[in-house]
Amino acid sequence: MQKVAAYLLERLDGMNWPEARTAEAASIRSRVEGWLRSKGADTSVSSGTYLAEDHSRATFTIDEATDGARTWFMARLQEVSTAGRRFVAAVSVTNGSDRVSVYASLEVGSDETAVQPLLFDPRSPKIIRTLLSAPGRWFHGFSELRPLMRVSGFEPGDALAAEIRHSERTVPVVVISESPDGLALPGLDGALAYDLQGLANVVVVDGDASWGLTDHLGARLSCFSGAVRLYWPRLQTSESPFRHPLWTAVRLRSEASDEASVLDRFRRQLRTAIMNASALSVVRPHEIDTIRDSASRRVFTDLRERAKSAREYSELSDLYAKENDDLRKVNSELRLEIESLAAKMATLESDKKALVAHLALAKGAHGEAQAADEIAPDDVTAAEDAGKPQRGEVRFYKKTYSRPEYDVLVRTKDCSHNRWQGGHSADKAKKGVARLEGLDTWKNFQHCGSCTGGGLWRVVW
Repeated sequence: MQKVAAYLLERLDGMNWPEARTAEAASIRSRVEGWLRSKGADTSVSSGTYLAEDHSRATFTIDEATDGARTWFMARLQEVSTAGRRFVAAVSVTNGSDRVSVYASLEVGSDETAVQPLLFDPRSPKIIRTLLSAPGRWFHGFSELRPLMRVSGFEPGDALAAEIRHSERTVPVVVISESPDGLALPGLDGALAYDLQGLANVVVVDGDASWGLTDHLGARLSCFSGAVRLYWPRLQTSESPFRHPLWTAVRLRSEASDEASVLDRFRRQLRTAIMNASALSVVRPHEIDTIRDSASRRVFTDLRERAKSAREYSELSDLYAKENDDLRKVNSELRLEIESLAAKMATLESDKKALVAHLALAKGAHGEAQAADEIAPDDVTAAEDAGKPQRGEVRFYKKTYSRPEYDVLVRTKDCSHNRWQGGHSADKAKKGVARLEGLDTWKNFQHCGSCTGGGLWRVVW
């Protein structure tokens, strides 16, 4: 079995008192049981079968443990399709010492032994969307899990950039920028927000908010003019922008398929990338193990104290045997998971090497045809990643936004107008170039007499 996604949802607000945590855990458990019943499972028993929607062979188990005020509950569903694919979904509710946590995982594998590709398209479980729609705030560590957001204006855009840069951010942020023509693909915002619930925060920004991002993060890591960007946690403005992939509106609109097909492919690509990352990096709550261990020790202690006959000792022996069997099963599952993760790491390493080779080929041959099921991120950072200006080099800059003290500029290409005029009084533009490059040692600073929309500057270093 291979884990394909993992979710962590935490209730933190108002969870200071045991009574509040108990009530919240009971409410969440009720929703999980309702989800089980909607599939046909009988939640009055600890295990059983049900008829899946696609007529797969389906089973479920319910486990729980108590350690004083702390509790743990887990529902595990397994469906085996007629094609021999095995799907497992597990959802646990942990009433811990200072929070209530929901941990969910999705796994997929084959029910038969065969060396062959296993194609699947993972989707978010309905229970995750049900829980996130409940009143109150959900968190994943430091980060709040939010529904689709819209950010308008320079200052809110600057605040969003500060959130993206925060060192303790724990979930990805997907930024969808608006162009004067709207979104790159119709319905892109709602589709991505639906797919990524519980895994990432999706934000739509207008033009002014995009300049706020640019001012705070720099042009290399910004997102504007209809582009879509995935910002992984622990972003550093000095790192390579390739770690946070960008798809421009031109790239999304230039795909050969119709808009609906492009949207579907892009959704699948982004959903799979973030789900794969969650499977490797989301850690289940540690209190699950401490609660289960404490509960088991207490049961054994009670039995030892009450065992006064051969029958009771026999029951105690049987319980020890069952506990050992359970531990062996857990160890076996952990070994399989370790093997799966090791295989996945090998696959990722192979993919990394293939990507490096692909980028080298693309730069040498101006790009090759992309695989049919992928939409490649844009290599738009080459000009922005060119390093410090060299002596005698000519660079071109375009104004994107004006601040009280300086203009915000980005590097661009020659406009080919050849109507360059002296820029002796362009103090704000010069300060903007100095901020962007970290240098002010240019030899010549000129403005294009034909370009509009903020103008274009030609700088000889």
